[in-house]
Amino acid sequence: MAVKPRDSVFTTVMWDGKSSVADFIAHLERLKNHAERLRIELPSDLDSMIAKAICDLGEGMEKTQRQLLTISYSNLDNLNLTSRPLTKLRSSEIHGKTKPLHKWLGDVTGTKHGDWKPYLDARDDAEQSGADISILVDDFTIVDTDRASLVVIDEDGTAYVSDSKLGVDGITNQIVSSALNSIGIPVMKARLNERMVARCEEILVTGTGIGCSKLVTIDGEMVGREKSLIFERCRDILAQHYSNPDTWTNMCEYLQ
Repeated sequence: MAVKPRDSVFTTVMWDGKSSVADFIAHLERLKNHAERLRIELPSDLDSMIAKAICDLGEGMEKTQRQLLTISYSNLDNLNLTSRPLTKLRSSEIHGKTKPLHKWLGDVTGTKHGDWKPYLDARDDAEQSGADISILVDDFTIVDTDRASLVVIDEDGTAYVSDSKLGVDGITNQIVSSALNSIGIPVMKARLNERMVARCEEILVTGTGIGCSKLVTIDGEMVGREKSLIFERCRDILAQHYSNPDTWTNMCEYLQ
């Protein structure tokens, strides 16, 4: 991965290990949006380039289990694909540790850019303390995490997501937010401050890799109620999302 933030842009998708990826159009649109913010000129046939690369990668694969696939486009190295297994933390109860958000200048912060090491360091810092994920804070407000987005379920029955432009817009977060709206829980943007966290019912952590997990502690302090209903419902909805054939795009057929 490039060292300078404006050298590359990336997104991480769910991959079936062969020729199909989930939510391809959403990931492609975010990739283009972030590239524009980073002033990275993408080729006009990027979608076809990605499709061909995935078809080539999946050809001859013996195992066909789901995994994560990072799609990166660099001004230096062009297109690169890297796969890794799904985390064992997926769709489980997890623990968080707060850490100040590392910020870049210009319109970089909040994009999937080339200088991703501060996020990896934040994750390592949390794990070194026995936590699972780093909760990134700016101006006494939760903005993001090292690899996922938060949804705070308030005691009044409303769900809140961060309104900060410094956080990465999550694809899975959008899926979960839509699901919450469909079951009668309105989703609003707001400052996720200490008061909101203190009175919340549940906090969901959403991401392609982490799925829909429940945050049970922050810095060793319990958050939300022990019994959860929304977490289990959203976890099931997300599982149904990935079970739906319409979620997946066969990249070899996409080329035809």
